Amino acid sequence: MALMRLDFFSEVLGQQTYVNVLLPQNTTGEGRGWQAASFNPPFPVLYLLHGLSDNQDMWLRNTSIERYTAGRNLAVVMPTTDRGFYTDTTYGLKHFTYISEELPSLLKQYLPLSERREDNYAAGLSMGGYGAFKLALRNPERFSFAASLSGALMTEEMIKMEGIHNPKLRREMSTVFGETLKPEDDIFRLLETASPKPKLFVCCGMKDWLFPVSAAMREHALKLGYDITWQADEQYDHEWGYWDLMIQKVLDMLPGQTKPAQRG
Repeated sequence: MALMRLDFFSEVLGQQTYVNVLLPQNTTGEGRGWQAASFNPPFPVLYLLHGLSDNQDMWLRNTSIERYTAGRNLAVVMPTTDRGFYTDTTYGLKHFTYISEELPSLLKQYLPLSERREDNYAAGLSMGGYGAFKLALRNPERFSFAASLSGALMTEEMIKMEGIHNPKLRREMSTVFGETLKPEDDIFRLLETASPKPKLFVCCGMKDWLFPVSAAMREHALKLGYDITWQADEQYDHEWGYWDLMIQKVLDMLPGQTKPAQRG
């Protein structure tokens, strides 16, 4: 894989920002045990989103995502949106417009990324799980698959959950979303309107305070006829060890993606 960081000015955010991108590389010398493969652009692309206290580097630092994608015909885009919940906030920063419109458009100016629906996917952890579902459900004509790993899947009920016990976090969320969650920011409502329906993957540790939200979302999606894969793991909390395991499963589930063959 090739790893690049692109620094640029975002017109939507009105500031300099950056994104990490993993790209397939035709090579036999990576030394990672995979058989050589030939990759031809445009590449399928996974938008891989970070959590609330993270940035664009944390997937690289806390998992082996670069090693897991070696040998795959897949680009991985890891942007940063600070603590904005991938939302056009009440205080004016348009994080969702950036992630859903400006960033994909800009990347396609520089990189050979596929625009086909069947080649575009979104995944993320915690806040990024929410962002991935919102990205796919608000743009279902562009995304065929979305994965939430221990997702903070925002609904009115979640905002009121006792798990959000930190007054500072409650105030922060109200400045992002306002006093009432808008339909376009509510995952349960977005599930009801998305057409065509993307395939979904949801996982969460049963020790995680966000587990009830993921379980309720799964039930709602099943009633609405979604093709959804669910995994509940009783030994895990909100932790990187779990997300490192689950991102491997996500990669194997991506439509059209197959696990690279090991060398004989």
